[in-house]
Parts: sequence; structure tokens; C-alpha cells
Amino acid sequence: MTGSARVEATAAGAPSGDVGTTPDEPPPSAPPGRLVRRQAAVPAAMVSLALLGINGLAYVFTVVAARLLAPEAYGELAALLGVLFIGVVPMTGLQTAAALTLGRRPAGQRLVMARLHAATLVGAVSVGVLGLLAAGPLVALLHLDGSTVLWLVAVLIPHTIVGGYDGLLQGSGRYGRLAVVTGLFGVLKTGSGITGLLVGGTPQSALIGMALGCTVSALLGWFITGRPGLARGLRPHLLAAARASGALLGLVLLVNLDVLLARHHLPPDLVGEYAVASIFAKVAFWLPQGVSVVLLPRLADAGARRRVMPAAVALVAGVGIVITAATALLGARALPLVGGEEYGVALGGATWIFALLGMLLAVAQLLLYSGIAAADRVAAVAVWCAVVVEASAVELLVAADRLTVLTVAGAALSASVLLVVTGVLRLWRSHAAGAVRPR
Repeated sequence: MTGSARVEATAAGAPSGDVGTTPDEPPPSAPPGRLVRRQAAVPAAMVSLALLGINGLAYVFTVVAARLLAPEAYGELAALLGVLFIGVVPMTGLQTAAALTLGRRPAGQRLVMARLHAATLVGAVSVGVLGLLAAGPLVALLHLDGSTVLWLVAVLIPHTIVGGYDGLLQGSGRYGRLAVVTGLFGVLKTGSGITGLLVGGTPQSALIGMALGCTVSALLGWFITGRPGLARGLRPHLLAAARASGALLGLVLLVNLDVLLARHHLPPDLVGEYAVASIFAKVAFWLPQGVSVVLLPRLADAGARRRVMPAAVALVAGVGIVITAATALLGARALPLVGGEEYGVALGGATWIFALLGMLLAVAQLLLYSGIAAADRVAAVAVWCAVVVEASAVELLVAADRLTVLTVAGAALSASVLLVVTGVLRLWRSHAAGAVRPR
């Protein structure tokens, strides 16, 4: 995944020109594996723990909601959370663009941070406006309450702002503060949502609580980030965030597509088994997230990207392989261990396939970040192609009357393998090109 420095700077939203290396960057001769271990291990562990914690809290929230709400009310809340999952993609784009911009160590970093902060606020307002415009169609399409959708918009706005602060901390290498902001956000958002459920007992009360928690998180995030100011010159940063969002939207869809297709096509009892099995995929996907978070700013530099990516891919894949092996050792006991004795009839000892799927998606995410940093449009196209391949494969299985829990997982696994192989081949070509380039 290659590209000129000027093209990459534009993609990251940073001004073009030469950028110096970071003070703590080792000489180019430093072994990539040692670089990853030395600079990424501790901060990656902190961020991974914070991310795992907020995902664990999200799981607690769904369990509490399922027990407190009537089935029709829980269905409404689940639909709203699905919309929320798509609505936070611009937040991820803003975070990615900010991390890559600051990862280049631009001159006048305080001014750049002020511009990125302003871009985050503009992005949050834009998300709010788009949410208001989409409220009517969402109410009609998903049979939702109009006021509840408005509270969903109220969640999205501060949610997007917090993502911008995450990007500022990530790009400037303040991973301890990043872990604090991430942890506080998860606790306040989910805790306030659960409080809303306990007090009001409706999807709307849950979203009101989440909106209040996210707003407090945004205010705290501003303080913890160092109270960044505002400055003009937002256009390149907003364009960079928009480009990153398009690619990341494809990845978000790919990560969740198999569960959606299973819910649509499989019988209710098998849908439950697939949902429990997908927890293993989510664990394998989220556990090495800290590696991607910590390395993303370094990917802004073409030379550093060529040095660290092979070792980073190996590290993420290694974590996934360990989880897959552990799941395989559990065999038929894996699903009952998580969901209870009523699960595991259809899958038996094949739960390890889901852990392998999560590992492949984690590697695909890292490769996509590298592609975004290199302004490689093929990386985004490949993700969307994988979405089409998976959806098409499932429809063919339906037409042939061969759809089962395993075949749905197999379709997702095949699409992910194709995506990772494509990314690794492009990474190898980029690495080879960098090795023979005149210095």
C-alpha cells in the first residue's frame, strides 16, 4: 500500500511537506518486532483493557434491557442501537483522521490540534443535522417513536465529540489519558443508560440516560485532552474524516453482517445460538484493538508503516490464534460455558470458527488503517467487495436450501480470508517496493 508523501498528507488531513520523525522513534535499523514490543505493548494493553471494559459494560446493558423491557420494547431498543452503531461511524472517521494527522508530528501542533478540535465540533453538528433529517424515514421504516429518535440524535452528537478527543490523544501519544477517556465514556454512557432503564423502564428513558452520560463524557474529555481551542482551516481535516468514514463504514458492516444475515434467514432457535457464538468472534476482534490504536499514528509515515506493519499483523494474528486455539480446546463446552446448557446443539465443537473469524477481521481492520494512511482507495474498495461477496454467498446458500449456522459462518469466514489475503499481498508489494527504492 503505497502513495507519495503529499497524497498521504492530504489523506490524513495534514499539510503537505516533510515531517520529522518522533523523538522516541528508534533508528530505521531497529528490528520491527522489537519496535512493536517495546513501543506498543504497554499502551496497547491499557487501551485494549479499556475497550474490553466498555464492551463488557455494553453486554451488561443488553442483558439488563432484555430483562426489564417487554419483547416489543426491547425490539425497539435493539433497532435504535443498530442505528446508533451506524451513526457513530463519522466519529471513527474523525478519530482516525486526527490520529494520522498528529502522527506526522506537524509543525505548530497546538494550532493543528485546534483545527482538528474545530473539525470535530463541525462533524458533530453535521451528524446531528443528518440525524434530524433521517428521523422521519427511520420512524416510518423501523416503526419507532419520533421523540425517541430525537434522543438518539442527542446521543450521537456528544458521542462524536468524544471520538474526536480520542483521536487527539491517540495521535499525540497520550495513551494513559486515552484509556481514561475511553473508560469514563463507557462507564458514564452505559451506566447512565442502565439508570434510565431502571428509572423509566422504556427505550426512551434509556436513551435519555445515555445522552446525559455522553454529554458529561464530552465535557470531561475536553478537560483531559488539555482544553484544546478552535482555529480555522478545517476543510482538509473534514475531507480526510469523510474518506476514512467511507472505508470504516464498510468494515463496520462486514463485522456485523453475518449476525444480521443469520437473524434474517435462520430459525429463531438457531439465531440465538449464532448470536452466542458470535461473542467469540467479538472477543477475538476486540482483544488486540489496542495494537491498532497505538500504531495508527505511526502509520502516517510511509517508512514507519513499512517497518511496523509486518510485525503488527503478526502480533494481532498471534493473539487471535491463541484465542482460536483455546476455543478449539474447549470444543463442545465453549458455547454452554458462555450462553448456558441450551446452546451448542447445532455447532457442537465448531465454535472455534467464530474465533478465527474475529481474528481475521482484526487483521483486516489493521490492514485497512494502513490503507487509509497511505490514501490507498483499493483498501476501501476491497472491504466493500468483501461485504458483497458475503451477502451474495448467503443468498446463494438460501436459494440452494443449504443455509445453516455453519454455512453462514463459513460465508463470513471466506469473505474475510479473501479480504485479508488481498491486504497482505498489497502490504508485501509495498514492503518490497520500499526495500528496492533508492535512498
